[in-house]
Amino acid sequence: MMASRGMGAIAPSKMPKGVKKARRDDTDFTQYAKGGEVWSKPRPDSLGIPKKLSPAKKAKAKARAKSAGRPYPNMIDNIRAAQD
Repeated sequence: MMASRGMGAIAPSKMPKGVKKARRDDTDFTQYAKGGEVWSKPRPDSLGIPKKLSPAKKAKAKARAKSAGRPYPNMIDNIRAAQD
């Protein structure tokens, strides 16, 4: 059985690279780039022009929001509905 990282296994060549940093007190560490939330990043150019959600996908996003206890769908609900 393959080990999972939550969303599936990641090939070692695809893992993010870190920068080795040294401190004066000999506690060296590896610094990685800070991630961030999906809404604070620009839309990737490779995705093309955004498209409107179909009525079925809107209903799916509303159902996700309702099951999570929110009155209306947020950006994450819309993204998940668009991917399906």
